[in-house]
Amino acid sequence: MVVESLSELKTAFRGWRSKKRYPRESVPEELLDRARRAVAVHGLAAVVKATRFDRSRLSGGRKDGVKERKATVPTVPSYSRLELAGPMSAARPLAEAETQSGMKLRIFQITPETLSLLTVMCGAGGAP
Repeated sequence: MVVESLSELKTAFRGWRSKKRYPRESVPEELLDRARRAVAVHGLAAVVKATRFDRSRLSGGRKDGVKERKATVPTVPSYSRLELAGPMSAARPLAEAETQSGMKLRIFQITPETLSLLTVMCGAGGAP
């Protein structure tokens, strides 16, 4: 196992950066292994300074460079129930429909709008 000097490693990283085809191109595995071997001899701070490379990728984390994330506790959704009072009249509803989720729709007066609403609800399987 041959460990190179920091100046050779710095030159290798500079050459790789100048030949990259796109900005987020991954580091060649061979170059990354050379940097990791240099860390064992020269120390992490010296190699990071020479290569201008991410400290976490050289310190022996995951080999593919993906940062491990801590497991988080999923948040439990909370719901509120909102009940609105119906109209204050003695009239009884002409029609009442209840959706699968439990929402109730009461119709107190027949208008063209309410008839089209009932038609849509019945057509969608809301009533027999």
